[in-house]
Parts: sequence; C-alpha cells; structure tokens
Amino acid sequence: MRTYQILQVLRPMQGGMRRHVLDLIQGLQESGHEVTAACPRETALFQELSALVPTMHFPLDDGLNPIADLLAMRHLQKLLRRERFDIVHLHGAKAGYVGRLAVRGIEPRPAVLYTVHNHVLPRQALLKKAMNALERRLAADTDRVIAVSDSLRRELLLTHGVDEARSVTIRGGIQGPPPLTRRFARAVLGCENDERTVIACIARMVEEKGIDLLLEAFAILLSRGFDAELVLIGDGPLLSDYQKIAGKVGLARVRFLGEVPNAAQLLSGVDIAVCPSRQEGLGLAAIEAMLAARPVVASDIGGLPEVIVHGETGLLVPPEDPVLLASSLCYLIERPDVRERMGRLGSQRAHEKFTRHGMLQAVLREYDAVMESRQGVIV
Repeated sequence: MRTYQILQVLRPMQGGMRRHVLDLIQGLQESGHEVTAACPRETALFQELSALVPTMHFPLDDGLNPIADLLAMRHLQKLLRRERFDIVHLHGAKAGYVGRLAVRGIEPRPAVLYTVHNHVLPRQALLKKAMNALERRLAADTDRVIAVSDSLRRELLLTHGVDEARSVTIRGGIQGPPPLTRRFARAVLGCENDERTVIACIARMVEEKGIDLLLEAFAILLSRGFDAELVLIGDGPLLSDYQKIAGKVGLARVRFLGEVPNAAQLLSGVDIAVCPSRQEGLGLAAIEAMLAARPVVASDIGGLPEVIVHGETGLLVPPEDPVLLASSLCYLIERPDVRERMGRLGSQRAHEKFTRHGMLQAVLREYDAVMESRQGVIV
C-alpha cells in the first residue's frame, strides 16, 4: 500500500462536517499515512485535531473578508513552501477557494482534492455569480472534487462547471458510539414517563436545520391530543430564539439539552428521530439514528433521500411543511410495529451503506487515482 504525506485544510466547523473530517483524519492515520491538519488555532477543533495529528495554525474564518482571506492564502503558501506534502485536501467552500488560490504559487504543486460538504451557492445573485466565476477559474487547480451526496454533485456540475470526470460522490460514513441502555438514556434525556413517545432531533441551532418548523409541527401534534415529548440536542446561534418559540408551544414538553458529547448514544432512549432541514448536504444525524435502529422523519431535500428510503427506513416530507411533518410523526406514534420495522431496516441499510470504513476506502481510492494520474509531476 502506498502511503502519502497529506495536509487536511479546514475552516471552523461543527456538526456532521466536523465528525466526518475527524473520522477521516483518524482513519488515514490508522492506515499509515502521515497526516497534518491546518485550521484556526482559537477553535475547539484545533484542540481536537492536535490530540490526533500535528496541527498548524491557519487563520481562516467563515465570513466574507477579502483582506483576511488574502492573508490566509499567503499564510498557507508559506506553510506549503516550508513543508512538503503529496496531497492537500480542502474541506468546505471557504477552504476550497483560499486553498486552491494558495496552491497556484507552489512548485512542485501537490495533488489537490476538495470536498464539498454542504450546498455551496449563496442566496445573493451577485455573490452567486462571483462564486461560480471563481470556481470555474479554479477548476484547473483541482485534481478531484468530492461531494458527500449525489444531490451536491449535481449542483456542482450544473452551476460550477465542474468536470464530471474529475468529480465523485463519497457519502459520509460513521462508526456510532456504543448505545446506552434505554432506561439510562431516557433518564439522561429527562424523560420520566416510559409510556410517552420521545421524539428527538440532533442538530445545530441554525436556520438551515429547520428547528422552528419542528417546533411548529410539535405544537400541531400536541393539539391533536398525542402524548409525546420533544428533545432537542445541539447548540448554535439561534438556540435562545428557539427556546422562546418553545415557550409558546409548552416548554414542559420540549427540552433543550444543548451540546452533548456522543449524543448518538442517547438515541436508544428515543422512539422517533427527526431531521426537518431546509438544506442538508447528506444527513449524518439521520445515519446515526438509523444505526441506532430508530425510524427517521426527514425533509425530502438535499442528500436526505439518499440516506432514507421512504416508507422503508423512515418517512420523507416536503420541506417547509410543518403540517405534513406533524402528520408523519403522528402516523409513527400510532404504529409501534411500523417504527420497529423501519428501525430494523434502517440499521441494516446504515451498516451496509454508511460506514466509516467504506468512506475511508473510497477516499483512499481517489488519492491513489489522483497520484497515479500525476506520475512525473510529483517526484
């Protein structure tokens, strides 16, 4: 097996993207590759990465700041001139743009792979046009574009002019933590009534995750007389806003647990998992729920239909429709036999299609293919 010196370039990240990158880096290291990470020093991610691999400071933020981005690009160029890497793997649009601009001035140029984890197009028309133009210019500096779902790959092909032959879908895979017993998990979740249906959503508290839609759907569910509790796990900038909305729904039936390490362990105490997203690159939270043998109700958007088989491992509903979301939850509350069947089939599908090992092997195949195509370029 060939081994490589690999630089993973990252912006600040949370949620599924962060889990994906940490799993990838750990897997590469376990496979014998020399991995170095570059991300902002002031982030919790920097501390996590430092415990795994050598980690260098890379001053990249999330906002639009051309001057800061130019400084970040020059910082990365200095790093690449000082250290020799076979492969530079960029994660996320911001790292993708800054990283590929930096690589342009490096000789010999390392192989460049760019993973797109989320939808890349902004809403503003002018900014969208500028991003598309920049992406087309950077295409020649990209050996492989990896999308985490076919939905994202189609977007890249249609809007960014990405060469189909240089792009590939590699869906995320995870290795779920060992579950807690149902009784202990429900105690941690704060669910004292064992007969009551527990609905849970693990997500960042941001607009894209649709938590406001879920709260509205849950209010409808309660108004229909269903005995259920809603547990929301995750942190984010809109947490306090959602807590205020939940106060109108009936706070006693809605609990916010904030950020919980290894939150997937608590899914054994849950009856139904929900992913009410407005946007979703793939949906690792849905995969976690399936691994835990829980049925998933999710928006029919982005990569979620590639994870969930409607009517078999869960239910898909149109995005932005709290009434249909509520009806789907009510349907599963009334049918424990359907929940059990969907959970069982979902667990089988997740173990077959969405494993950390499978994701790692797919990435390594792309590394090998890119390096073989560049023989004579890198010595």
